[in-house]
Amino acid sequence: MGANECTHCANEIPLHMERCPHCALPGLFPNVRAAEGAVERSALDERYDLALKRATARSCHQVVKDFETATLKSYAVIARSVLEADRLASSDKEVYSTYYKLVDAEVRLPSGSKWDVLRDVADGALFPGYKKHIRFGALSLNGLGLANYGECFLVLRESMISHRATVFEENSVLFMDKHDIQMSEAHRLPPGFRALWVERSKLCVAKLADELAQDTKRGTFQEILLKEGRMSANDSFVEAHIWGPMTARSFERVIVSQPKKKSSRVILRGLCEKLEKLNVKVSTKAEVVSCTP
Repeated sequence: MGANECTHCANEIPLHMERCPHCALPGLFPNVRAAEGAVERSALDERYDLALKRATARSCHQVVKDFETATLKSYAVIARSVLEADRLASSDKEVYSTYYKLVDAEVRLPSGSKWDVLRDVADGALFPGYKKHIRFGALSLNGLGLANYGECFLVLRESMISHRATVFEENSVLFMDKHDIQMSEAHRLPPGFRALWVERSKLCVAKLADELAQDTKRGTFQEILLKEGRMSANDSFVEAHIWGPMTARSFERVIVSQPKKKSSRVILRGLCEKLEKLNVKVSTKAEVVSCTP
């Protein structure tokens, strides 16, 4: 686990701490400090440059640059149920927490599946000492998220997260499996697969440039960036990591699917009224799809 020097007292701040343990002044968020490390950024630059070279060899450099421009304006989206969205919109005191904090508070039970074990290992490797503080989302070009996690897409306001958000190559649990990272090696993950929020387009190019061709249309960029599978384990996306709490005021807008059940429609009407009072725009999934070029 690395450390940085405090700008005030010049002593070391362990990576997992968000403030200096010596003078108590706040520092950068741990996930941001991890992504801005020299080794991490150098490895990402190398992946990015190689992706551009391969694109040039395939005569689709301009398409890749267009994709890069598009992803520079991507959103972080969290998919949750209508009930969860309604809870958050009901009061400024309602906070979006994390899986670990909910389990610790005994308001949620682990599912008991293998994913609980794998998640614990993956998050411990990616966020050593601070996994309880990370909220997860997915990058999206139009605000639509992954319905496997919920029918309400909470589009986060960039000004509320850009200073504390980073992005990662894919679902962190699946990343560990795909790269065959053993428990004994989990403390040193391969560099170049995470990025600062302002450099998220670079990671998107490094990951997805090879899926672009000369005839790839701009209208398909969203489907390339975020692919929804039959189950969550089959989803493919760039994962967003946001440190710290959020409330409904952290949302720029909320996109909803029209529910089939009458009870859910009643909750949805109430949700829309609450969000309007917070100046959070509400759209339907159908409206977003029809406006996507």
